[in-house]
Amino acid sequence: MLSSVQILIFRRFLAAALQIESLKGCTSINNLRNAIKSLPSDLDDIYRSTLTRIKTQTEEDISLAGRAITLLTHAYRSLKITELQHALGVYNAMETFKDDDVVDEGAIVSACCGLIVVDKESETVRLVREYSC
Repeated sequence: MLSSVQILIFRRFLAAALQIESLKGCTSINNLRNAIKSLPSDLDDIYRSTLTRIKTQTEEDISLAGRAITLLTHAYRSLKITELQHALGVYNAMETFKDDDVVDEGAIVSACCGLIVVDKESETVRLVREYSC
């Protein structure tokens, strides 16, 4: 169980990580300055902003993010990144699965705009989330 101080620290790092993720698309100093001025400070607003960024991507990336987040939300156990990649490579009514259907890890992480995290040491993937007592 986390202490209230640990939770507060975690919330601040989570908020900062999601805000940094939202700034990655800035292409100039002025764009960056303007984006920083409009960053939300409340964690709920940061999540809303992240979901809005997901919805402004290509249809393929929106679908990829939605499927990845859904799979991670409903998984009964922690998934390895390779398991998620293969699961996302399976489409409705597929008769066969080929290695070419495996979804790229970077594409999955990018499409989810910071809402998923891959632990490089254990190779597990999880949703970024706020911990509670």
